[in-house]
Amino acid sequence: MKLSIAQQEGDTVRVALAGHVTQREINPLQDPLIELLGPGGYSKTVRLDLSDASYMDSSGVGWLLSCNKRIKAAGGRLTIERPHPIVANVFKVLKLEKVLNLTDQPVAGEGGAA
Repeated sequence: MKLSIAQQEGDTVRVALAGHVTQREINPLQDPLIELLGPGGYSKTVRLDLSDASYMDSSGVGWLLSCNKRIKAAGGRLTIERPHPIVANVFKVLKLEKVLNLTDQPVAGEGGAA
């Protein structure tokens, strides 16, 4: 799993995630998203582009749910953009559209919704 900042404007940051999002890639004692964004990262509007994330297991889903919870608690917002078809299917099966803000397209500014 590789995270990189694709775009940043004010308190909105678009993060590109590539590769497999699995237990092997996520250390339970660290959060790769906050390591990338730095202190205060959870209070931002985070647009997470999953178009190059070709696989996600249950620990990856758990990590996303944890990120969503932490971002909401800090006053930020998490939007999942353009999930890879395999990952989108995982979200659909788990009915995560009820919990996560998902969109098939990049969001213009802060206000997009699926």
